[in-house]
Amino acid sequence: MVFANYLQVVQHCDSVTYNKDQQGIPFQLEDGTVVGTLLPRVVTALITYNNTMTPSPFLISGTHVQFNTHVTNMVERTQEVATLMTQWRKDKVFPALAGWRDELYAVYGPGGVPAFVMERAATPLFGISTFGVHINVFGRDQDTIKMWVARRSLTKQTWPGLLDNCVAGGIPYTYSTKETVIKECDEEASIPASIAAHAKSTGAVSYYTMSEHGLQPETEYVYDLELPTDCQPTPKDGEVECFYFWTLDQVKDSILKGDWKPNCALVAIDFMIRHGHITPDNEPDFIDIMYHLHRKLEFPSPKKTLEIKHQP
Repeated sequence: MVFANYLQVVQHCDSVTYNKDQQGIPFQLEDGTVVGTLLPRVVTALITYNNTMTPSPFLISGTHVQFNTHVTNMVERTQEVATLMTQWRKDKVFPALAGWRDELYAVYGPGGVPAFVMERAATPLFGISTFGVHINVFGRDQDTIKMWVARRSLTKQTWPGLLDNCVAGGIPYTYSTKETVIKECDEEASIPASIAAHAKSTGAVSYYTMSEHGLQPETEYVYDLELPTDCQPTPKDGEVECFYFWTLDQVKDSILKGDWKPNCALVAIDFMIRHGHITPDNEPDFIDIMYHLHRKLEFPSPKKTLEIKHQP
C-alpha cells in the first residue's frame, strides 16, 4: 500500500474505532476488569469448545466472556487458556495459531499484576493488550543522523521481507523492558550487551490495530541507541535479512511507499518527530499524527519492575 502522507500511515496501523460497540465482546476477569476483546467469530468458536468441556471453563453471555467460577487464580486461568489454544491449534481453527512461538505473554489484571499468561500467537484472538520494545539504532555521518533499518527475513511467519526497526521484540513473561532490549539487541543484531545497555528510554508508542488474526492493542516501549562508528548491526538469529544505514529522507520515502511493517513505521515516525525531522511547521497533520502514536488503551498495564534477572 502506497501512502500519500504520514497521517495515512499511522491511521493504517491505529485502525480500530473508539466506538466500543463496534469492537467486539469484552473478555473480563471475575471482578469485571476487562483484559481483552473477542470478535464474533472467536466467540462462536469459544461457545463450541465450551460446550464440549465439563465443567465449562468460560461463562459466555451476549455482553461479555469471563472464566467460570471454578477458575479462580493465575495458575488455573493459564491452564484453561493453554488447553483451549492447544486444542484450537490442533484443529487448525484459526490461522493465527499456525505462528505458535512457545513464547508466553503476561495478561495484566488489577494493579498491573499478571492475571494469567498465554501463548504470544494467541493474543489477537482474545484481543489482549501486549507490550514490546523497539530500539531505534542510529549513527551519524558527520552532522547527519542516519538510521539502521532492518529487512525482515523472507522466511518470517509475519510480515516477511518488510522493513523494520533495527531491533524489536515482545516482552516475554518474567523479563523487564531493559532485559528485553539487551536480549533482542544480541539475538537480532549482534549488538553486545556492553553497548546495548546504553540504550535510552524515550517513551512509548501505542495503537490499536486489527489484522486477519484479530484485535491487537499494543504498546511499544521505545529506546534510542546511538552506535559508535566502529560498530554496526549484523544479523544473527535468522529473523533479519540485512540492515541498511539510511538518511531520514530515505526512511521517509520507504515508509510512504508502504515498505514497512505497519507498527514499526510508527516507531520510526516517532523517532523523526523527536529528532526534529518532522515538526509542526513542516507537517500539517502533526497533531493528528501524535494522537495516533499515543492511543489511549483502556486495559490494565504493567506497573511493577520485575525482579528476575536474565543473562543476555
